Amino acid sequence: METAEAVAKVEEWLRAVHGARGVRVDHGKVRRVPEGWSVPYNSVAFLDGGDAGKAIFPPPRLVVREPDGQLREASPQPGGLSIPARTPGEVYWAEIVDPEVAASGLGYLGVPERAIGGWSRVEPDGTRAGVERVNDRYRSGPLRLGFLPPANPLEWMLLFAAVGWFDDDRLLTGLTQTDVLVPRTGLVGKRTADWYPVYSSTRHLPADTTEWRRVDLASLVAGFPEPTRLTFYSPAGPRDVSTVDLADALQRFPRLRPPVDVPESRFEVGEEPARLAKDMAAKLGLRSPADVPVHEARYARANGFELTDDEIRRTVVGKSWQQLVHETGDPQRWPAEADLAANGLQPVYDDDGRITPQVDAYGKYCIQASTGFRYGYGRVTGAFVGFALGEALGRAVDTLSRDEIREHYGPHGVTDLVSGEIGPLTQRLLFLTEGAIRSPHGRAPDAEAVLADAATGGLLRWLHTQGDTVPREIDGWLVRVADLYADRLPDADELAAIRDLALGRTGTGSGPAALLAALPAALTEGGPGTGLAQGPRAAARAIAALTTRSEEDIAATEYLTGVFQIVLEDKVNPTPLWLAGRDVQVPGVDVVSTLPDYGKFGLVDAFSPDEMGAGRDTTTVLRQAFSAIAGFEHKPERALVRAVNHSGRSAFTGALAGALLGARVGIPGLPARWLERLELRHLVENLATDAFRHFNRASPLGGASGHWTTRYPRT
Repeated sequence: METAEAVAKVEEWLRAVHGARGVRVDHGKVRRVPEGWSVPYNSVAFLDGGDAGKAIFPPPRLVVREPDGQLREASPQPGGLSIPARTPGEVYWAEIVDPEVAASGLGYLGVPERAIGGWSRVEPDGTRAGVERVNDRYRSGPLRLGFLPPANPLEWMLLFAAVGWFDDDRLLTGLTQTDVLVPRTGLVGKRTADWYPVYSSTRHLPADTTEWRRVDLASLVAGFPEPTRLTFYSPAGPRDVSTVDLADALQRFPRLRPPVDVPESRFEVGEEPARLAKDMAAKLGLRSPADVPVHEARYARANGFELTDDEIRRTVVGKSWQQLVHETGDPQRWPAEADLAANGLQPVYDDDGRITPQVDAYGKYCIQASTGFRYGYGRVTGAFVGFALGEALGRAVDTLSRDEIREHYGPHGVTDLVSGEIGPLTQRLLFLTEGAIRSPHGRAPDAEAVLADAATGGLLRWLHTQGDTVPREIDGWLVRVADLYADRLPDADELAAIRDLALGRTGTGSGPAALLAALPAALTEGGPGTGLAQGPRAAARAIAALTTRSEEDIAATEYLTGVFQIVLEDKVNPTPLWLAGRDVQVPGVDVVSTLPDYGKFGLVDAFSPDEMGAGRDTTTVLRQAFSAIAGFEHKPERALVRAVNHSGRSAFTGALAGALLGARVGIPGLPARWLERLELRHLVENLATDAFRHFNRASPLGGASGHWTTRYPRT
């Protein structure tokens, strides 16, 4: 389309809307924009007569979209979304645009057709008629699909391209205005004459990269005399772009901002952390300053997280305190327990169940095992802490119907953590996991029976903490933690089933308590030789059968174990929860029908837990948990609130939703204001860390000190 044709379309619209006189096109400011042609207009009195008092403000403009010639009213806000041009007195179809488009700030690139969910009819008088048309070409946005959240406009562009919202031409147009990161250290692979890696943000740089250039693509492309393939690494995964295509796009849309080419580096290798280490050494009287946390920051990045500048500072402080205790040999030199967090420390539990400070890892890395063989550290610890958090949220409404919840907490139900106390489900999960760690099934011919016996021991140790006498030796570190002896009022039927287990009667109960076996069962395959020959699902069946005879309960546990196997995987771009739930098939278990298929075109039905019924059976609990989180995995607080506000087992659905969300986003991604109030949060994290280390490449069990067998005596 040529300029004259675009102007003619706008003039025709102006005559229809404003009449023959009064306004006209501002010909001197017509220009090409990514969406098409930008055609501004204003009053004739202002444009021709110079009467500033007659000017229309803000200056309006229409966009003539290419190639279809649609007229659109440009947003008065930078980066805002244009809308189809309206003609007074006629029916208007308002676009229903996916909210991720507005969140991206990429409105200047136009509203993608596939991002329009449909249209709502607006009558000539401006009222909505309640009539909608669905866009069969609509595709769910990248966040709803489960991609990692973007950090900048470049990542939004690449994500929009990954889901088909942007075609190649629109992506190239957007790239002309962006900057990329080019590592100076820590490159993955070697550059070749025709291949060059670039990165969208510091999170996606190789973990060992500490220095890089931030450079605009226009400058970068100009430096390649020969055609080169740029590979962008971002939340969207690797994407190749030709420098020839980029150069062509820059001819049409030159970069508007000044060139950028500046060196940058990680905070931990800068001057401030080193200076802080020297200041702390002087303050505490250390022989030498503590090392700056280069390794800790790298371990965090290897696990998919970045330490913030403040976390780097506090790590320096924590390492200084750790060095003080090491140099003096005096554990009394640690700060008071209430001051640990402020000094870069966190509580951990020793072999006697006593708190010993350790440098705070912020849920982002494990110093003893930097990466996992199969499962990610942040995913494992996130699952356990998320379970505890979800149960704590749901306990406040666990015995209430939906109407009673609204009566007590208002129309939106419970939206905040009423009490941070961990519940009986979390207590049992900890002891079941401890039992799995203590199991010698890896070297036993009857491995399933050995694992089941070890899990029995764990449940009986929990029963001991609730005041019962049990026929097992009470040992290990977990039973020495006094706070775990709190009576959190477990379900009477579930308690009775475990008491029967103590009497030698297995499988006497029924209900969703069987699902507690899923997470420890999945963990058993975290490293080579750590699981059963028949796999984690066999482990799940063996553990679940300890307290239930119901095949429905056992099959549901097997299903949930399969999902945990997927969501705990140590992957750069993890499988979305809605897709993981669809990927696992177990006969007799129907959860898939509650899960939206965001991979389809057109609007997708998304269910809420209320639609699953008010039942308290195992399958309903699973369906309610999955329906609450599907499509909301990047909004953990909202997903958890959805998971507990219904008439079912709110504590259980909250716990399962929390575990799945925590596996997805890690501890740092869970609501921080709730984590601060969660009782024994670090105990839960400590036990999960031990499980991660044990079911990994090499368990500490093989260490020469014998420490692990003291901490986890073999059953």
